[in-house]
Formats: sequence, structure tokens, C-alpha cells
Amino acid sequence: MPSRLVDRRRLRPLTEAASLLVLALVANCVLLMSHLALAQAAKAMPPNTIDCAAFKKTPNGNWYVGARTTFDIGPHKAISLSNYLVIPHDTNSSFRGFDLYEILERKCGGANP
Repeated sequence: MPSRLVDRRRLRPLTEAASLLVLALVANCVLLMSHLALAQAAKAMPPNTIDCAAFKKTPNGNWYVGARTTFDIGPHKAISLSNYLVIPHDTNSSFRGFDLYEILERKCGGANP
């Protein structure tokens, strides 16, 4: 019975082609993930009654509210803050998925310190 010998030289092109296919699939996954991240970042800002004049941007990029201000964000009504520093990704200034820092950046970002 003849034995089946594998010629490794014939397999090399297949291995290279498989490597290129895997590389292409990884590149497509990376592109898809970046598009999803951009779509998440570009989601619509929730309706709000924030008065940008009540918030001042500090030299280091945070937001500060001095005198008491009351506002709504989405379904959250009558949120009241005073003497409060809003920093990026602060869990204390997140209202059930609405990041106050991000909203201030988008709505009031042009305000000067």
C-alpha cells in the first residue's frame, strides 16, 4: 500500500494564504470595533436644562459650579448642585448613564475658565 507523503513545500503557500486571511480578518475586526466606538461616542446628547453660565471650566479642564443650580438631564429632574467640581468619568456626577462632564463638554465646551 503506497504511503502518502506530504510535501511541505506545497503546504507553504497554503500556510501563507491562511496567515494573510487571518490578518485580513483581524484588520476588519479592528475597523469594526473602531466604528462601533465612534458610533457610541457620537450618540445623541440627552435633553437637558443645564445653564452653561452656572458652570465654569477650570484651567485644568474640569468644570466647577459655585452657586446652587438646578437642572434636568433626560428623565432625571431637579438635579441640584453647588460648590461642586465635575471631573471626567466621575461616578458621583453620573446620572444613570448620563455623564455630566461629557454633557458639559458637549454643550458648554466653548466656555472659558
